[in-house]
Amino acid sequence: MVSYFATCSCLSDRKQFPSFFRTIPSDAFQVRAMLQILRRFGWTWVGLLISDDDYGRHTAHSFQSDLAHSGGGCLAYLEVLPWGNDVAEIQRIVSIMKKSTSRVVTIFAHQSNMLNLMEEVVRQNVTGLQWMASEAWSTAIVLQTPSYMPFLAGTLGIAIRRGEIPGLRDFLLRIRPDKDTLSNQDNNLVKQFWEHIFQCKFVSPGLEFEGQTRERLCTGNEVLRNIENEFLDLSNLRPEYNVYK
Repeated sequence: MVSYFATCSCLSDRKQFPSFFRTIPSDAFQVRAMLQILRRFGWTWVGLLISDDDYGRHTAHSFQSDLAHSGGGCLAYLEVLPWGNDVAEIQRIVSIMKKSTSRVVTIFAHQSNMLNLMEEVVRQNVTGLQWMASEAWSTAIVLQTPSYMPFLAGTLGIAIRRGEIPGLRDFLLRIRPDKDTLSNQDNNLVKQFWEHIFQCKFVSPGLEFEGQTRERLCTGNEVLRNIENEFLDLSNLRPEYNVYK
């Protein structure tokens, strides 16, 4: 098995996982980088939040262990972010963050964990924190919103390496529905993509005038090159670059 996104350091155990390989560094590297950033700025009193899975637990263990060995600081608190919108638990965690004398918060969690957390941070108006982001959420577009910026501005994070994939844009621009789109199951994704991008609808031949849809009909001749959307934005290929590798 070759993974482009699994960073858990637990998977580096060659005895347990002799056939596992990856094109992304393990969390041991980002933990080391996080600690170097903390030392660089002299931040020695740090809060730590983690996701409730192997990713969070293993990074927490490594972070605590390396922090203790380096003698560079202590944890003010360690809290596990719940899966799902557990309002009471999230309120409790944010209250701890708000009352703590630590102004630095390091988070090894996923963007879904962060969305629930940030809603409560905004509600309780917890400002003045220096956030340290793991690669799982540091570049998440969903967190780059006007409502979160007063709280997350200035966040430092570890990002997955970005790279260019030669020929990818030309390949994407050649994608288009063919004459078999409506009948061939293999083309179903192309059909869905086309309808989403051009805000139109494919209908079965002969049924165009039977009231099957009130939406604009897709012709299949629309020009993809003229459309501005995230599908053709190749400026920030991170996990995709690991797939390519």
